[in-house]
Formats: sequence, structure tokens, C-alpha cells
Amino acid sequence: MISTSIFSSSIAWAKAAYDRGLKTAGTPFATRFMLAFAVLESIIIPIPVDPLLVAVVLAKPMKWLRMALACTLASVIGGGGGWALGAILGLGIHDILAMFPEKLAAPTAFAAVEAGFASWGLILVFIGAFSPLPYKVIAVSAGLLGFGLLPFLLVSLVGRGLRFIIVAAIARHHGDPKTVIGLLSLLIGLIVGGIWLTH
Repeated sequence: MISTSIFSSSIAWAKAAYDRGLKTAGTPFATRFMLAFAVLESIIIPIPVDPLLVAVVLAKPMKWLRMALACTLASVIGGGGGWALGAILGLGIHDILAMFPEKLAAPTAFAAVEAGFASWGLILVFIGAFSPLPYKVIAVSAGLLGFGLLPFLLVSLVGRGLRFIIVAAIARHHGDPKTVIGLLSLLIGLIVGGIWLTH
């Protein structure tokens, strides 16, 4: 059994590095850290990369689109890694998740996503890529349940791309993280509501 204290320490370190990334948003370190974080968020870290993207864009507003696209690519690469974990480990992933702290493993989220895939399929991948749903859970579950890698990556690219471009564009033109989060939440609510009404 892997000690939960190791994972607690890892999460604490990630949060500390995350705070450092926010404070040094205008530096090359912040950009590199944002990209690395985007990869890891799609596999295991339960902290969204969006505030880092907002901070970097606010520090480098003229590069907002480049930062959004780079963040998208990094996140989808991480999603591919999550898909591979699910595909390779199969049902054994549940045994591995049982060794993690509940907040990190998110067993309830995994169970809900696996059930949702039966009726939603790749639509769930898009919703997970675009919305605040835990994308890492979507990625691992897609590999576990046998969804094709290429369709998964393409749908993820669209969903993550839309999300990060919207976040970066609002940050670029409004410069207020609260506005970014508020408008993004509204847009997500409208899209999810529309899908629910037509399902």
C-alpha cells in the first residue's frame, strides 16, 4: 500500500509550485510550468490549469492566442497519457486508484463517468474537455472503456481548444479573472443545458 502521506506531500508541493507560477506569470518559468501543469492536470493533478493560463495571458496579452493553443496541445497530450493508462491497465486501474487518497483518485467521479459513457459516448469527452468536469477522469475512462485514441484526441482538441481560447480571449480583453470564470461558467451551463434538453 502506498502511503497517503506521500501523495499529500506531492499535492502540497504542486500547490506551492502552482502559487509560484501565478506570482511569476511574466517569466519563461511560468509559461513552461503552465504547459507541464496542463499535461499533468489531464492525468492526475486535481487542480485546473485555467488560472495559470489567465495569469500568463495577463502578463503577456499580445501572446494570448499562442498561449491558449500551447496550453491546449499540452493538455491533450496529457489526455493521451491518461487514455493510455486506462487502455493499458484496464480494470486494474481501480486497484491502483484504491491506493490514492480519495480526493486524488475521485472514485465517485470515475463511477459516474463510466456509467455516462454508455449513453453519451464521445459527447461526454467533449463535455469533459470543455467544462469543469475532471478531464483526467474522462481521459482514463475513455482508454479503459475502449474508445479509439484518434477520436478521443480530436474531440479533446476541440473541447480543450474552445475552453482555453475562450478563457485566454476574455482574459486578454477584460483582464479580470473573475469575469473569465463567470462568463465561462455561463457558457458551459448553456451548452450542457442544451445537450440535456436535446438528449
